[in-house]
Amino acid sequence: MRNKMKSVLTLSAGLLAISTSGVMAQALDRKDLSPETPAVMQPGVENKGALVFSSKTQDAGEIFDQEDVKLSYLFRNTGSGPLTITQVKTSCGCTVPELSKKTYMPGESGTLDVTFDPKGKHGMIARNITVFTDSESTPSETLIVRAFVKPIVVLDPKIIPFEAVQKGSSATKEFKVYGRTDDFKVTRATVAKPNIFDIEVEDKGEVEYKGETLRMSVIRVTVKEGASPDNHRADVTIRTNDERRSIMSGTVIARVLGDLAMDPVRVTMGRMVVGDTFEKVFHVKSKSGTAFNLESVAFNTIALESETTFEPANEEKTDWIVKITGTVVAPAPRFNTPIRITTDVADEKELTMQMYGQLRAQ
Repeated sequence: MRNKMKSVLTLSAGLLAISTSGVMAQALDRKDLSPETPAVMQPGVENKGALVFSSKTQDAGEIFDQEDVKLSYLFRNTGSGPLTITQVKTSCGCTVPELSKKTYMPGESGTLDVTFDPKGKHGMIARNITVFTDSESTPSETLIVRAFVKPIVVLDPKIIPFEAVQKGSSATKEFKVYGRTDDFKVTRATVAKPNIFDIEVEDKGEVEYKGETLRMSVIRVTVKEGASPDNHRADVTIRTNDERRSIMSGTVIARVLGDLAMDPVRVTMGRMVVGDTFEKVFHVKSKSGTAFNLESVAFNTIALESETTFEPANEEKTDWIVKITGTVVAPAPRFNTPIRITTDVADEKELTMQMYGQLRAQ
């Protein structure tokens, strides 16, 4: 099968070699870590250890996003006193370091074993590992893990945003799913809101994708003509015949327009901190100039203490004004909550609009 690759880790007699698709990482040799252990310990050696790595960068080459990679960094205490590694911190949870012990005598060697989890990553990846010690000369050292991550299965795009669709009209967009096996295909796709979206799958066979020959399936998602006016968001569940990535998901977003329109189309809180007060105003209008009643406006969040009021903006009741006032009481850096609006308009009895912002502690 084309495009297959192997990741092999070999650790023997103090030598480390990493081979991925013919890419060889730099070998580590204990001879690079001289001097040897001093024959006699000198007095006053506290904090006189020195941490020296044979190589501070390991490159795993090309790997698939389902394969953990194990790397080892060889080091030695080249100082005149004991060395204690006090902490090892990584730049993300995808990199997990392991040490057999923390304290090393002068001349003593050790290895820092690292497991890199590429799941959810793609493209060129670099992650840092910072090693802290009690040494005056080498209080910290930074190691680098590098890899080029290739997905087993590619979903492009992951989110489909439809343009605004008028009620009674339809629109279609596509997900493309690429796989690496000779018989790859999408076996099934379902959408969380079948009353709003139709979905179908078609196998397209072999195609060229970013310089590789892969197999592709197309998932077509259609906003139905009878979709109710509202802001619709739905997850798409995709099943494939590759057991390494047998299930994955995408998202579709569509705004179906009816007679009622919000102005503005969303409530933006902006950047606020706990204790800030706010007042937000928006309108709900009939585009045809037909009278209607706004029956309720509500949302649910612990980040705000607020009061919501609404009233007609004109005597004809073709325009309603909604006012939200309150105080930020809890942080929510990615604040995003739906405002639910009910009316007496047929097919538009329930509408939603988003309220979002960045709410910080200070």
